[in-house]
Amino acid sequence: MARPEIVPGGGASESRLSAAPSPGLAGALAGPVRRHWLAILGLALAAGLLAGLVAESLEPVYQSSTTILVDPNRRSFTPVQGDAGGGGNSAISALTYLQTQVLLLQSRALAESVAERLGLWTHRELDPRQERTRRAHFPLDLSPLFSDWSFRSRTPPPVSEEDARRVVTDALAEGIEAQVIPDSEMIRVSFTAHDPALAAQVAAAYAAAYIERGLETRLESVTQAASWLTRRLEGLREQVEASELELQRFREQQGSVDMDLTNQALERLAGRLAEARAQREGLRSEYEQVRGLASLGSAELVSHPAVTRSPVIQTLKSEEVRAERLVSELGERYGPLHPKMVAAQSDLASVRAKLQAEIEDTVAGVKKKFDSAQARAQQLERELDQLKSRAQDVSQKALTLRSLKRDAESDRQLYDAFLARFNEIDLGAGVESANARVIDAAQVPSQPIGPPRLRIVAGSVFLALLFGVGLVALKERLDRSVKSAEDLERHARLAALGTVPLLNRRGRNRATPERTYLECPESDFAEAIRTLRTGVLLCGQDDRHRVLLVTSTVAGEGKTTVALNLAAALGRLERVLLVDANLRRPSIGAALRLPADAPGLSNLVAGTSSMDECIHGIGGGSLSVLPAGMPAPDPLEILSSGRFAQILGELQQRYERVVVDSAPVQAVSDALVLSRLCTAVVLVVKADATPRQLVQIALERLRRCDAPLIGAVLNQLDRAKPTRYGNVGWGP
Repeated sequence: MARPEIVPGGGASESRLSAAPSPGLAGALAGPVRRHWLAILGLALAAGLLAGLVAESLEPVYQSSTTILVDPNRRSFTPVQGDAGGGGNSAISALTYLQTQVLLLQSRALAESVAERLGLWTHRELDPRQERTRRAHFPLDLSPLFSDWSFRSRTPPPVSEEDARRVVTDALAEGIEAQVIPDSEMIRVSFTAHDPALAAQVAAAYAAAYIERGLETRLESVTQAASWLTRRLEGLREQVEASELELQRFREQQGSVDMDLTNQALERLAGRLAEARAQREGLRSEYEQVRGLASLGSAELVSHPAVTRSPVIQTLKSEEVRAERLVSELGERYGPLHPKMVAAQSDLASVRAKLQAEIEDTVAGVKKKFDSAQARAQQLERELDQLKSRAQDVSQKALTLRSLKRDAESDRQLYDAFLARFNEIDLGAGVESANARVIDAAQVPSQPIGPPRLRIVAGSVFLALLFGVGLVALKERLDRSVKSAEDLERHARLAALGTVPLLNRRGRNRATPERTYLECPESDFAEAIRTLRTGVLLCGQDDRHRVLLVTSTVAGEGKTTVALNLAAALGRLERVLLVDANLRRPSIGAALRLPADAPGLSNLVAGTSSMDECIHGIGGGSLSVLPAGMPAPDPLEILSSGRFAQILGELQQRYERVVVDSAPVQAVSDALVLSRLCTAVVLVVKADATPRQLVQIALERLRRCDAPLIGAVLNQLDRAKPTRYGNVGWGP
């Protein structure tokens, strides 16, 4: 964890946190689990014991199984095909068939048949109208505990015969289990019940009912098929006669229908039309090319396909180029009105006029060819449409003829197939052997398959452990109290001057906490007080803290105990005065067994007693005590008075160190007033009790008053608990 490096005597601004990697979830849980492992273990043991009782109270469950061999190739009868499945040898078809048989075994119809066969409507195990005997080893009935909470009548309504049958059928359907054995053609049928004999009877009855249902289905199929074939053959025969008569009548009316000649004529005409269209499209392209010759430039016109094919245009274009060159040459020598220049321009215009006329003639010629090709293609299209119209009539007749032939042939084939199938089938041949048989008969089970008591107990213990760890994690997450000195330094940003252990009052150490240092100087508690004394002395090496104020966040944190024992420890080294400034709830006088009416601070401020009368020596040593004195009506007025400040100054002259015990910071403002008169303030924090937020608020109040905070003391730390590691990640 990140351990703050605190400079002794420094405040929050002098704290420097050193970075450290986060320990992760496991590290964060390790410390809380170690501290609460007894509680977690107790919860797990209680859960295991309760789960064991519940498991023992559960009725044993028995399961009996029978194995059925199913032949996927022996399917139900079909009236037309000889093979039942039309592909029953394939693996996919066989698997589908077996899955179908599994669904049949789990159907309600088969459950009703089994119940009828065994007479289960009145069986004591299944009949809801009869009281069933529980077979648990340890009968545990919690219903009386909740009977008074129910608003329903104690006497259940009567169950009708129909409801009883439905309940029995549902019990059979839920208890039966059928599954295909992998890589085989066998199905294992199992039934689960609390009665082992009933489980074996139902499993055997299911196998028998399934086999008989298959035989009945096959017999019923053959009987229905024979009856249906008889009716169907009569209708097919009439249908065959009608279709053949219709075909003959059409042939007599229409004569011969030859589609071949018509198709050949269509092919020839379509070929001529295709050639004409191709010629037309070629001329169209050529026409589109030559139509834009006049708008082309010189370079484009020379390379144009139409120009390269026309020698006249090529000649004129060459003359135009020469004329343009001549005009250009003369333009450099003569002006535009020079006779030679005028003659050259006249020649250029003449050549261009001839070129334009030749281009127009070329375009007109190409257009004439295109128009002729287009007219020829249109004429062939009209002829093709007329021939298609004539061919459509012939095609319709041919189609009708083919349809009549096909209907007659189909009717004849169907009639022959039905007649052949009918000749093969009779009732004697229809009753074949069953498509399934029993391989392993159901046996009465001797051992139950459930409930899994060990797994129930183990699972309950495991879940209880998880739940316990979760509760511990939640508790740690919600717990915002200060756990260790590291917590104090990290969240309060204040130096930890020391930790004071929680006193164990049992055994030889029977001293009160306030007098432990005085009466048991060799105890661990006294050693912790000496460590605290060292921390206080080290904080005052540069600037000795003559007046030391000891306060806490809230009441009950042990600040008086710390103040008294710290003053006693300091008294071994120097002259020390312990001042009980907690005028609201004074306790130092009673702890040191001073008289209840002993004069003290309030008497000294009021002037009713002298300083020597108010200060009491302890054990004849260098430690003296100024108790609270008589009860004060307004303690804050006394502490904020000038007389108290004057007395505190006089006490500093008489003693090397003054330790002041004050009221808690959160309760009243006494500590805030006293902090301005003292040279050092020590905050006492109770371990595993004081919330971090309250500590931060108390420190903020003290710092707003410019209190000279030198550090904090973690009091009542239970060192018997494991050290808290992994604090990072358990909240701010």
